[in-house]
Amino acid sequence: MDIRLLVLALGTFSIGTDSFVVAGILPDVARSFDIEVAAAGQLITVYALAYALIVDFR
Repeated sequence: MDIRLLVLALGTFSIGTDSFVVAGILPDVARSFDIEVAAAGQLITVYALAYALIVDFR
């Protein structure tokens, strides 16, 4: 297998799973910032949208 394809696959996997990892620790994030879980979820949504826009315009 071509090493470039492997690197691309691993990069895509890591970018695709970052929001799922944060969703798993969402109650802890909300507790550490002393906000509701729903507000912490909105922060994750804003992060994902900003990331999508930055990657899209590169």
